[in-house]
Amino acid sequence: MRCLKADSLHSKNLVEKIMCEATLAKIKELKPEKIFSEFAVLLPNGKRGSYDFLIECNGSKIGFELMCRPTKGKLKEKLVYINGVNKYVFVLPAESFELYKKRCASCFESLTRPKYFPKEFANKKLFVWLCSLEEKRIVTQARFSKVFNVEK
Repeated sequence: MRCLKADSLHSKNLVEKIMCEATLAKIKELKPEKIFSEFAVLLPNGKRGSYDFLIECNGSKIGFELMCRPTKGKLKEKLVYINGVNKYVFVLPAESFELYKKRCASCFESLTRPKYFPKEFANKKLFVWLCSLEEKRIVTQARFSKVFNVEK
């Protein structure tokens, strides 16, 4: 994923641009030694792929995957990238997967049943950053299983 020029008019491109800029701003706060964009790798299944961003920070590698219109299937496909890094981060729009998000305990019952991601998403190396498109910034950073319901 490239950071796009400001003159792009298509709404998907605008979402990509906002997410890319918000992610880079948050990455720079980590003060990494190196930042790579579109870092190419050879995957375990023999195919080629790339991290949207790969950073080296304090001796560890962190890979980032930005997804403007994520689906559960796309997330599952991208899990093959987790073995090449110490941490793997999905950057998603904050409104993504509302039915999968963990709910705080309250006195009111939810009207909908919660949905769950498969066990593979419980990996301790897997994190999620949620990007608010209105605020144009990362609003949540946590382990994937802390934000979303994951099967046990």
